Amino acid sequence: MAAKRRRHGKRWLTRVCAGAVVVGAGGIAAFLGLEELAGAAAGAGRPVDPFTTPAMVAFLHHRTGYISAGLYDVATGTTFLYHPNDRQQTASIVKVDILATLLSERQLVGEPLSEDDKDLATDMIEQSDNDDATALWEEAGGAVGIAAFNKAAGMTQTTPNPDDYWGETLTSARDQLLLLRRVMLRNDLLHYQARDYAQYLMENVTPFERWGVSAGPPPTVTVALKNGWVPIVGSDWQVNSIGSIDGDGRHYLIVILTSGDDGESYGIDTIEGISRIVWSSMPRTSTSASFTASTAG
Repeated sequence: MAAKRRRHGKRWLTRVCAGAVVVGAGGIAAFLGLEELAGAAAGAGRPVDPFTTPAMVAFLHHRTGYISAGLYDVATGTTFLYHPNDRQQTASIVKVDILATLLSERQLVGEPLSEDDKDLATDMIEQSDNDDATALWEEAGGAVGIAAFNKAAGMTQTTPNPDDYWGETLTSARDQLLLLRRVMLRNDLLHYQARDYAQYLMENVTPFERWGVSAGPPPTVTVALKNGWVPIVGSDWQVNSIGSIDGDGRHYLIVILTSGDDGESYGIDTIEGISRIVWSSMPRTSTSASFTASTAG
């Protein structure tokens, strides 16, 4: 859904570089307190970069607009990035950041979410309710509170909007992958109860909003996602999808950000085309180094 309010005529997009980047498990994982993931992935075979396969190159060649994407393969601890330094508006995917910030703040003081907050969080994630997002954004401390959590998560390319237009928060595919790793995988910032709760909400998004990175995997695969979409100027749309894909021998986190889309449906088609190619290109693994949200720690 759209952000709290819209200011037309402004464009928040910085294109810095093109191409794909591969980061091994021993790089940013160890730096960000995810040493167990990095260690568990040591010695595992590295999958092919899904953003450079012939099928992906051919598909992207015919898509217009700006596309930035990232994938973290849990089994091998490998990160793949496409246009890694592009920064785009979050639209409603920032609602995962809002929830993670609030869960972290409650965790620090040893308090659970109140029943009222749980109701707000459920509608914010499952229904993408904007009013509830605004309420929780303010409760989490607004841009200052979100920025504090993002700093702890290593999200250096994300800037919460200081005027409380939360959907105009700027982010990158890299940072959204880091956020997903905090929400979905074992780490030192969010304990398993918080991760379990966030993952449950993202697995139960209302059916008519379960497009995006859910495209490709069969129904037997567990998909936890959050989408965002908003018109910028005229027919220029921002359409995003982030999530976790787990099943059928695959486990990966994926982020796809698009802007300059000629309508919402065009952005969705771009995201789902990428998602299908990614799913088909990711190899099945007989063993996994994954630490799911329900893992203690």
